Amino acid sequence: MVIDLKDMARRGEVEAPFRFEFEPSNDLMILPGGSFISPAVIEGVVERYEGKAFLSGKLFFTVKADCSRCLKPAAKKIEVEFDEEFRPAPCKIEDVFVYEKDKIDISALTQQLILTNTPYAIYCKEDCKGLCPTCGKDLNEGDCGCSKNQ
Repeated sequence: MVIDLKDMARRGEVEAPFRFEFEPSNDLMILPGGSFISPAVIEGVVERYEGKAFLSGKLFFTVKADCSRCLKPAAKKIEVEFDEEFRPAPCKIEDVFVYEKDKIDISALTQQLILTNTPYAIYCKEDCKGLCPTCGKDLNEGDCGCSKNQ
Protein backbone atom coordinates (compact mmCIF):
# COMPACT_ATOMS: atom_id res chain seq x y z
CA MET A 1 0.00 0.00 0.00
CA VAL A 2 2.33 2.66 -1.34
CA ILE A 3 1.56 6.13 -2.65
CA ASP A 4 4.23 7.48 -5.03
CA LEU A 5 4.65 11.25 -4.57
CA LYS A 6 7.23 11.43 -7.36
CA ASP A 7 4.73 9.94 -9.80
CA MET A 8 2.19 12.55 -8.71
CA ALA A 9 4.76 15.31 -9.32
CA ARG A 10 5.50 13.96 -12.82
CA ARG A 11 1.79 14.17 -13.63
CA GLY A 12 1.61 17.68 -12.16
CA GLU A 13 -0.81 16.60 -9.44
CA VAL A 14 -0.89 18.28 -6.06
CA GLU A 15 -3.84 16.16 -4.96
CA ALA A 16 -4.76 12.59 -5.89
CA PRO A 17 -7.23 9.96 -4.69
CA PHE A 18 -6.09 6.59 -3.36
CA ARG A 19 -7.86 3.33 -2.53
CA PHE A 20 -6.48 0.05 -1.27
CA GLU A 21 -8.13 -3.22 -0.28
CA PHE A 22 -6.21 -5.47 2.07
CA GLU A 23 -6.52 -8.38 4.48
CA PRO A 24 -5.94 -7.14 8.06
CA SER A 25 -3.47 -9.26 9.98
CA ASN A 26 -5.01 -11.29 12.80
CA ASP A 27 -2.07 -10.04 14.90
CA LEU A 28 -4.00 -6.74 15.10
CA MET A 29 -7.11 -8.35 16.60
CA ILE A 30 -7.68 -7.27 20.21
CA LEU A 31 -11.27 -8.54 20.47
CA PRO A 32 -11.23 -11.86 22.40
CA GLY A 33 -12.06 -14.69 19.98
CA GLY A 34 -12.52 -12.17 17.18
CA SER A 35 -11.47 -12.11 13.57
CA PHE A 36 -11.65 -9.74 10.64
CA ILE A 37 -14.13 -10.13 7.83
CA SER A 38 -12.08 -9.14 4.82
CA PRO A 39 -11.23 -7.25 2.81
CA ALA A 40 -10.71 -3.98 4.64
CA VAL A 41 -10.64 -0.79 2.56
CA ILE A 42 -8.73 2.43 3.04
CA GLU A 43 -9.49 5.31 0.71
CA GLY A 44 -9.01 9.02 0.58
CA VAL A 45 -6.97 11.85 -0.85
CA VAL A 46 -3.26 12.61 -0.65
CA GLU A 47 -2.15 16.24 -0.87
CA ARG A 48 1.49 16.79 -1.82
CA TYR A 49 3.44 19.83 -0.63
CA GLU A 50 7.13 20.72 -0.48
CA GLY A 51 8.59 18.60 2.33
CA LYS A 52 5.35 17.05 3.52
CA ALA A 53 2.12 15.36 2.52
CA PHE A 54 -1.32 15.08 4.07
CA LEU A 55 -3.58 12.06 3.82
CA SER A 56 -7.25 12.20 4.70
CA GLY A 57 -9.95 9.64 4.21
CA LYS A 58 -11.69 6.65 5.73
CA LEU A 59 -10.85 3.13 6.73
CA PHE A 60 -13.58 0.47 6.63
CA PHE A 61 -13.32 -2.96 8.25
CA THR A 62 -15.61 -5.51 9.88
CA VAL A 63 -14.94 -7.66 12.92
CA LYS A 64 -16.79 -10.77 14.04
CA ALA A 65 -16.86 -12.55 17.37
CA ASP A 66 -19.34 -13.93 19.87
CA CYS A 67 -21.65 -11.34 21.41
CA SER A 68 -20.14 -10.18 24.67
CA ARG A 69 -23.51 -10.47 26.42
CA CYS A 70 -25.28 -13.58 25.03
CA LEU A 71 -22.48 -15.40 23.15
CA LYS A 72 -24.35 -15.56 19.81
CA PRO A 73 -22.37 -14.76 16.65
CA ALA A 74 -22.05 -11.03 16.07
CA ALA A 75 -20.38 -8.69 13.57
CA LYS A 76 -19.63 -4.99 13.66
CA LYS A 77 -18.79 -2.72 10.74
CA ILE A 78 -16.26 -0.06 11.65
CA GLU A 79 -15.66 3.18 9.78
CA VAL A 80 -12.77 5.42 10.83
CA GLU A 81 -12.02 8.90 9.50
CA PHE A 82 -8.41 10.08 9.52
CA ASP A 83 -6.24 13.11 8.71
CA GLU A 84 -2.52 12.47 8.96
CA GLU A 85 0.64 14.35 8.14
CA PHE A 86 3.63 12.59 6.58
CA ARG A 87 7.17 14.02 6.47
CA PRO A 88 10.30 12.77 4.72
CA ALA A 89 12.70 10.71 6.86
CA PRO A 90 14.56 11.52 8.99
CA CYS A 91 12.04 13.60 10.89
CA LYS A 92 12.44 14.77 14.48
CA ILE A 93 8.80 15.79 14.88
CA GLU A 94 6.93 13.39 17.16
CA ASP A 95 3.56 11.89 16.19
CA VAL A 96 4.19 12.33 12.47
CA PHE A 97 4.43 9.46 10.01
CA VAL A 98 7.52 9.44 7.80
CA TYR A 99 8.19 8.39 4.22
CA GLU A 100 11.32 7.65 2.23
CA LYS A 101 12.27 8.21 -1.41
CA ASP A 102 8.99 10.04 -2.16
CA LYS A 103 6.98 6.88 -1.40
CA ILE A 104 4.42 6.77 1.38
CA ASP A 105 3.77 3.30 2.74
CA ILE A 106 0.46 3.54 4.59
CA SER A 107 0.76 0.12 6.27
CA ALA A 108 1.75 1.64 9.64
CA LEU A 109 -1.17 4.08 9.41
CA THR A 110 -3.68 1.30 8.72
CA GLN A 111 -2.29 -0.82 11.56
CA GLN A 112 -2.57 2.07 14.01
CA LEU A 113 -6.12 2.87 12.91
CA ILE A 114 -7.20 -0.76 13.28
CA LEU A 115 -5.55 -1.18 16.69
CA THR A 116 -7.04 2.00 18.11
CA ASN A 117 -10.53 1.50 16.69
CA THR A 118 -11.24 -2.20 17.17
CA PRO A 119 -13.72 -2.56 20.05
CA TYR A 120 -13.02 -4.75 23.07
CA ALA A 121 -16.59 -6.08 22.92
CA ILE A 122 -19.31 -6.41 20.28
CA TYR A 123 -22.99 -7.19 20.62
CA CYS A 124 -25.46 -9.10 18.46
CA LYS A 125 -27.75 -6.07 18.87
CA GLU A 126 -27.41 -2.89 20.91
CA ASP A 127 -30.14 -3.85 23.35
CA CYS A 128 -28.95 -7.43 23.90
CA LYS A 129 -30.08 -8.55 27.36
CA GLY A 130 -27.38 -11.21 27.73
CA LEU A 131 -27.53 -14.39 29.75
CA CYS A 132 -29.04 -14.88 33.19
CA PRO A 133 -26.13 -15.04 35.65
CA THR A 134 -27.99 -17.68 37.68
CA CYS A 135 -29.34 -20.17 35.13
CA GLY A 136 -27.64 -19.10 31.89
CA LYS A 137 -30.85 -18.64 29.87
CA ASP A 138 -30.68 -16.20 26.96
CA LEU A 139 -32.76 -13.28 28.23
CA ASN A 140 -33.40 -12.10 24.66
CA GLU A 141 -35.72 -15.11 24.34
CA GLY A 142 -37.74 -14.19 27.44
CA ASP A 143 -37.53 -14.02 31.20
CA CYS A 144 -36.08 -17.07 32.91
CA GLY A 145 -38.03 -16.83 36.15
CA CYS A 146 -34.97 -16.65 38.39
CA SER A 147 -35.28 -14.27 41.31
CA LYS A 148 -33.78 -10.92 40.36
CA ASN A 149 -32.66 -10.43 43.99
CA GLN A 150 -30.30 -13.40 44.13
